[in-house]
Amino acid sequence: MKHTLCLCLLLLLVSCGPGGNSFRMKGTFRDMQAGELYIYNQNGDHARLDTLTVQEGRFRYKGETDEVTPYILVFPNGVEQVIFAGPNEDLEYEATANDLRNYVVNGNEENKLMNKFREETYTQNPSQVTNTARTYIKDNPLSPVAVYLFACYFAQNEEVSPTELKDLLKVLRPKHPHNHYLLDIERELANAERRQAGQSLPDVTLVRKDRKQEKLWQTAKDYNLIIFWATWMPNGTDFLWRARNATSQQRENGKLRMAAISLDIERYRWEDIIRSDSTTSTLQHYCDGQGFESPAIKTLGIDALPFYILTDKNHRVIESGDDANELNEVIKKHISSHP
Repeated sequence: MKHTLCLCLLLLLVSCGPGGNSFRMKGTFRDMQAGELYIYNQNGDHARLDTLTVQEGRFRYKGETDEVTPYILVFPNGVEQVIFAGPNEDLEYEATANDLRNYVVNGNEENKLMNKFREETYTQNPSQVTNTARTYIKDNPLSPVAVYLFACYFAQNEEVSPTELKDLLKVLRPKHPHNHYLLDIERELANAERRQAGQSLPDVTLVRKDRKQEKLWQTAKDYNLIIFWATWMPNGTDFLWRARNATSQQRENGKLRMAAISLDIERYRWEDIIRSDSTTSTLQHYCDGQGFESPAIKTLGIDALPFYILTDKNHRVIESGDDANELNEVIKKHISSHP
């Protein structure tokens, strides 16, 4: 679940009210006389991207925020630095241009905590940094810094297990109950659990080409491949046809049924694509025109496209994934090898 991404998502931690309060920041570079960099945030009504001009090694910036908000400094070489700014605060920033990891921000408790974290982790290896971030989160759950560290070192780290993410969310969620970012991560974890091998998929109501409703398991077979796609996806129709071709033999001999569920909002685009594809007892197309807001999609826990789920006759998940190219191997492994 990359450093830039975590910063963009993290900024959702702020929910702004009406009005604004100014903060001011003075910056000093010890070894850069002139240059430009950028500062941005996504703070509700105050979201913006600004250019900072460095003259004689200094810059000044004035911004608006209603509560403590992470601002991101972006340098021409792509390096990013985080600064926490609150209403009516005066911040002082000092950095060495030749070592952008080594910077200090003074003016509030959040920056003081981040200064300490950077100093402590400066010579640590990645594994040690992650361990230190974990400690900071547990020791400072109320701080926006804790959400920032969770986003950067855990939520966007594919090596972190769902169990650890859930453990850290238990620490953070009660302290940040309205944080949209944490809510989204919590929802993604719940959705992933529903799709794990061995889990039973619930029955849902789908809408056919003729606009009649039908239950997902109404025409279930020994094996069921459910694919989720949309015409607006890059290579969306290619995913559909690859899945159809990969299952043709198993569908013909009655072993497998394929349900292709489209998340298109504009049904006519979907209808144009599938018009020539005949619906049979082993290949069915569905679309209710509600996209990710579809009750069926929410119940099944689908939050990204493309995706497929292979189940047995008892509706238990056998395997799931997002790569149509691997479907031939999946079918061969689970179906073709079983007479």
